[in-house]
Amino acid sequence: MFEIATPSRVHMTLIDMNGGFGRQDGSAGLALKEGGVTLRAQKSDDFSILDAEGNSFRSEMELYDYVFKSVAPLLDVKEGRGIEIQLLSDVKQHIGLGSGTQLALSAAKAVNELYALNKNIRELAVLAKRGGTSGIGVLAFEKGGFIVDAGHKINSKNGFVPSSRSTAKPADMLLRMDFPDWDVIVAIPPKTGISGDAEKTFFQSVCPVPQDETFEVSHIVLMQLIPSIIEKDIETLGNAIDRLQKLGFKKHEVQIQPPEVKSLMMEMKKCGAYGAGVSSFGPAVYGFSESRNESEDIKSTLLEKMPKGSDVMITKANNSGASWHA
Repeated sequence: MFEIATPSRVHMTLIDMNGGFGRQDGSAGLALKEGGVTLRAQKSDDFSILDAEGNSFRSEMELYDYVFKSVAPLLDVKEGRGIEIQLLSDVKQHIGLGSGTQLALSAAKAVNELYALNKNIRELAVLAKRGGTSGIGVLAFEKGGFIVDAGHKINSKNGFVPSSRSTAKPADMLLRMDFPDWDVIVAIPPKTGISGDAEKTFFQSVCPVPQDETFEVSHIVLMQLIPSIIEKDIETLGNAIDRLQKLGFKKHEVQIQPPEVKSLMMEMKKCGAYGAGVSSFGPAVYGFSESRNESEDIKSTLLEKMPKGSDVMITKANNSGASWHA
């Protein structure tokens, strides 16, 4: 038996979706303690997925197929090398918190440990086809904390495409730091962001973004976002997040959000949060707070304004990555 718990993550920005200097992608993001994937796995003669009560997940074909494709390169079901996976947490897909990468890697890690395959996280990510555009999900799983990845050389990519369609290997880590002990407030409307073919079409419709905008995004990350974490300056952090929403690829991610998500961003700021950003393709919106009382007040106000079925999560950074035991 093998159990694993992963972080979730907020994806702050892709840095260079122009590629004029021979590299593209590059990302900044943060691993979170709550909202990740928790699963239990054991050897089996076949492949199966169960929910927390032990019922088959076969009816959830999108999730079933996704996990199977992630672990298939590691299994040989014909020879009796299979796995039974039980999802102990609610896996919310396409909301901007990276559940797909965490689910794929946790399932692959389970196979790796149960069958003593001795592969590292990067090798598992390659087999599961994760991290080919943004490296934040893979690095959040492996190391946690605040992360900036190095992106990819142009000649290693098959154009401007999401990770799910990329042929590149996972992006290398450029920088990783422990994040301060601030609250992260994540508001999740009852919507889903784009994925699959729609995501690929979006990338190709907005890229390459203007190079002057990638210059400004790079400057904000280097001279505002990173220093704010080093110096524990939450006000500067919030200002950096706000500026990133108006530039580069992130600007387009914000523009396609429904009106209620854009209103939620404004409400997050009005409530007193430092910064209000859309994580990845949304609809999750995140901000920061210095005290739990402030965070609870922000949560209460947001829930009053948000539609039925919404959720607001108060969490902290995960500074260690996924944890597991046999």
